[in-house]
Amino acid sequence: MTATPAGAAAPKEITVYVDPDAPAAAARTRSGLTAGDAVASFEEAERILRSEGATKARILTPGGTYYPAKEINWSYDPPGGDLTFAAVPGTGKVVFDGSRMTSPSPAEGNRAAAASGYYMTITSANSNITVSGRTIQRYTNGGIRIRGGSGDRVNNVTIKGNTFKYLGNKHSSGGTGYGGVHITSSSKVKITGNKFYYLENSSDPGAIHGVYLANATNSSVISGNRFGYVSGDPIRTRNNSKNNTVSGNKFWRAGTYAIFSDWRFGRETCGRGNVFKNNTVGRTSYYGKKFGSGQQGRIKPIKLLLWGHDAPTNANLGGCSPAPVKSGGGNRYVTSRPW
Repeated sequence: MTATPAGAAAPKEITVYVDPDAPAAAARTRSGLTAGDAVASFEEAERILRSEGATKARILTPGGTYYPAKEINWSYDPPGGDLTFAAVPGTGKVVFDGSRMTSPSPAEGNRAAAASGYYMTITSANSNITVSGRTIQRYTNGGIRIRGGSGDRVNNVTIKGNTFKYLGNKHSSGGTGYGGVHITSSSKVKITGNKFYYLENSSDPGAIHGVYLANATNSSVISGNRFGYVSGDPIRTRNNSKNNTVSGNKFWRAGTYAIFSDWRFGRETCGRGNVFKNNTVGRTSYYGKKFGSGQQGRIKPIKLLLWGHDAPTNANLGGCSPAPVKSGGGNRYVTSRPW
């Protein structure tokens, strides 16, 4: 057995309960430390964790369907911390529905208008964060945004066992959909065992992806997920994103130009070292075009793996050496839905 070194404090562990249906007016008088005394917002949960100095925490939400008015912006970030967002055990499914998010619209005299946004934006650079076991639906921009910066990268986030569905401007007005999980300037993100269904834009349909890794997002793993009815390429890397592995996933009726594409605009940099292996892929794209022979827009044929720059045309494909995306083998096509 290993004892805690003399003079070193053991990590402080805490459970905070967040029930969005709890009385908001009483938030500051609630402890958040029991299910019966839950706080009403994740902002209050952050306040409690800061005041307690917690480095290890579970942030639990009871089963139910919730309609938040704004997205969650999570920034609590104790160095070496370990934070988990999950459901209260035994209470059923947790659903967050963004269809009632609103913002003032000057054109409407400050009357509430549909708001764009994500379910959650994570900017914590120094803690391990896990989000699990929830359904995220009807947000315009997407589900979870992991937003690092060039000098403040976000690392070691795990997204597992969630369902992302009905995302994008086909299902909610207010902007453009970008991704079920949209990541920038981050590393070692694990996306496992999730479902990405009906991620669709009516306007700019190719802009939304199941997982979008941009601006030097590196060394991440996307495995064991399902992607169905995604109007853009279900996996997209962009601008110097490297060494990401996509393996053991299942795809059906997904993709504008490819299943896995790498893209860049202007002077952005090619990706490299990205691997696609042991995946099961439906034979046709979101638009019913057969991979390897069909045409979408000015690209023919559409492919399993593709890379290019600026406007998506045959003339703008390629231009990277080595190839940003490579097959690791074991991929196969199927003609019926693989789940």
